[in-house]
Amino acid sequence: MTVKLYDIDSHLKEFEATVISCENAVAVLDKTAFFPEGGGQTADTGEIDGVRVLDVQIKDGVIYHYLEKDIEIGKIVKCKIDWDERFRKMQNHSGEHIISGIVHSLYGFNNVGFHLSKAEMTMDFDGILTREDLLKIEKLANIAVWQNVKFNCYYPESLENLEYRSKLDLTEDVRIVEIENYDRCACCAPHVNTSAEIGVIKILDFCKLRGGVRLFVKCGSDALDDYNTRYQNDLKISSLLCAEQSEIATAVEKLIETEGNLKFLITDLKRRLIAEKVKNFNPESDVTAEFESGMDIKELQLYADQLYKKAGGIRAVLSETDGGYYFAICGDEKPLGEFFACFKNAFNVKGGGRGNMVQGTVFASHDEIVKIIL
Repeated sequence: MTVKLYDIDSHLKEFEATVISCENAVAVLDKTAFFPEGGGQTADTGEIDGVRVLDVQIKDGVIYHYLEKDIEIGKIVKCKIDWDERFRKMQNHSGEHIISGIVHSLYGFNNVGFHLSKAEMTMDFDGILTREDLLKIEKLANIAVWQNVKFNCYYPESLENLEYRSKLDLTEDVRIVEIENYDRCACCAPHVNTSAEIGVIKILDFCKLRGGVRLFVKCGSDALDDYNTRYQNDLKISSLLCAEQSEIATAVEKLIETEGNLKFLITDLKRRLIAEKVKNFNPESDVTAEFESGMDIKELQLYADQLYKKAGGIRAVLSETDGGYYFAICGDEKPLGEFFACFKNAFNVKGGGRGNMVQGTVFASHDEIVKIIL
């Protein structure tokens, strides 16, 4: 059994231990402050005698350290945890307990899923919460932070008559994390000593999940980093839109409205252009190819259809895209089918159709296409 130093002192950054075994770069120490993966939280990383610790796992009370290379058995080694990463996880996990306690107290919902990695923290509840509910929960959670309440982590002598939250039906070696006036929960992970160490709790977003909700949350340093990233983005958007930061949402709405009006205008102008080109279309051949700029598939279909209705034959219209051209081709069904079979045989073509219309993308140059079609 490995002595769990992280249970004794969650703020222990460096320690010495004896190497009990090491095989295939997997080491067992007599004691460790490295937290192994468990309870929804990823493992600590760091160094043992200068050798990187890549992962930590626990099985039957023995904690295994997965290293970059083997270390000497029997040696007393100096160990160092990646403290910034560990402390960020402690801030987030402790914040999760506060939120879960408040949700359970106010709404009776249980935390039924939890994930904490270097990149994100999510928590799942078995009931529906609205955005208004979450604003209330977030405010109360931060009040708990400001109150600097104590975190007490311990193994109780008896679980009888002890009320606590737990996702699993535990019967032995139950470690309790108790937050003064807010929560009592079974948990194996390291936590802050007092809530003030969390700094801030921010619920970023939520989504419905299996009859309940999933929350996306950041606490402490992660919340600050997230705020700074969002602030820099807002600052850049504010500058681009020439709008105050507090008004960028309104400015974006106006921009989207303007863009919509411009798209409508451009579509109308393209339709007028197509009508004018069709009006002046007097082909000398039963097979023609028209090359246009900036037309999408629907516009190409309209153009090809109008050319075909006016003059019959096989009418192809193409518009340039990366590496080739979008196309729409209209014609009588049988001749079109024969033409399209030759077209696909000559080029790398993605697309198809039925009746008197085919469309897609052809990956070829202008001159290659003209040579085959005309």
